[in-house]
Amino acid sequence: MRPDHEIPQVLPRIALTGAALDELELLAGGLYAPANEYCLPGHVPDDWPVPFQLEIPSPIAAAALAGGTLTITDADGTPVFLVTATATAESGPGLAHIAGQISALRSPEHPPARHLRITSPLSPQAENALVAIFSSTPRAAELAQVITEATQSGRHVLLIAVCGPQPHGKYTVVPLLTELRAVAAQLPDAAVGLLVLPSLDGEAAHALYLHVLGNLGAASVLSFHAPRSAAAAPLSEARSEGSTTTDTLSGTVIFLTGLSGSGKSTVARALVENLQTCSSRPITLLDGDDVRRILSPGMGFSQEEREANIRRLGWVASLIAQAGGIVVCAPIAPYDKTRQEVRGMIEAVGRFVLVHISTPLDVCEARDRKGLYARARKGELKNFTGVDAPYEVPGDASLQLDTSITPLADAVDQILDYLNRGERSADRAKLSTPACPEALPAR
Repeated sequence: MRPDHEIPQVLPRIALTGAALDELELLAGGLYAPANEYCLPGHVPDDWPVPFQLEIPSPIAAAALAGGTLTITDADGTPVFLVTATATAESGPGLAHIAGQISALRSPEHPPARHLRITSPLSPQAENALVAIFSSTPRAAELAQVITEATQSGRHVLLIAVCGPQPHGKYTVVPLLTELRAVAAQLPDAAVGLLVLPSLDGEAAHALYLHVLGNLGAASVLSFHAPRSAAAAPLSEARSEGSTTTDTLSGTVIFLTGLSGSGKSTVARALVENLQTCSSRPITLLDGDDVRRILSPGMGFSQEEREANIRRLGWVASLIAQAGGIVVCAPIAPYDKTRQEVRGMIEAVGRFVLVHISTPLDVCEARDRKGLYARARKGELKNFTGVDAPYEVPGDASLQLDTSITPLADAVDQILDYLNRGERSADRAKLSTPACPEALPAR
């Protein structure tokens, strides 16, 4: 893992999302060993489980080959991996495959349940575990088998939820994780993990799944996952018969605003995961970077362009709210005038909750995960909020949360408490989030 100040901040770079980023994370982590790089078609080593190939725009591939490296970013634009480019091959109009060794810059943060993610062989402390893997709610007979084998072997239990790609903001594996946490609470020294694979569909995907299990390094593995024709379907139903869902929030937009690095995205992701455990309503996450990349490609960062981007985000959120959904937004949104326009759009169809993530500028700049403040201070980025462009502090926020002093779990709880006060009577069950004692760190 290279120190942050060495992470390249210039092109060539490409953002990976979804299954492509899940695959890269396992490839770099060693769960696809002996494969540990990207190859070109026709140059696949015989001992690889499947070909691992990356197709990108030809100009980026050419620049990467000329410069020797390709930076891989996550959906937020944060550099997470480097590919040492050794060869390219045209694959179609404007596209090319690129080959090269992969090295990690920092751990990705895309949800869900990052603290539970398993992306590399188990640690020495976990090697002696009895690993039990589920893709749907555990049955009584399956749990009985796990408990019996754990008792006879004297091993502690690691319960792993396995799932396919988790679309941004729609984490269908969360109910299964909730079930496994409840089971783990009843077993001594039990733990829960999450394994996200690029696909669970079909025999080829199942063969790759078995390859990953072989690389985990566990003393014993019980797999209760079988290949399915539609992998995601059972995960959305992964609740026990006795569980209940609450469904009282509808037509609601929770709008988080704050400086870059304030913790908006982290709070938003944790909030979405929590809401999905207690509501059957559609939950949508609209993060600022994702919306800009998808809705406003090529748009710059002048005040006019920033306002246009936020209006587009507000319009999309209002459509979802009008249909009865819950939307969590996490843009910088520095201008009060535009925030008021978005409020007007939303309140015409539903409920608008403005949350100011008020983390101080010096803390945000110390974190600087993307290296943006450093570039702005050098003059490489213009109109950067907090450096040479203003942030207008909202005077009408429902909540103000400083993540430098407020632990993540507390921040989420405060938002949920506010929603409860407005949407539920006192005798209804309170939404809650699992304990997480750490405040967001300064980096």
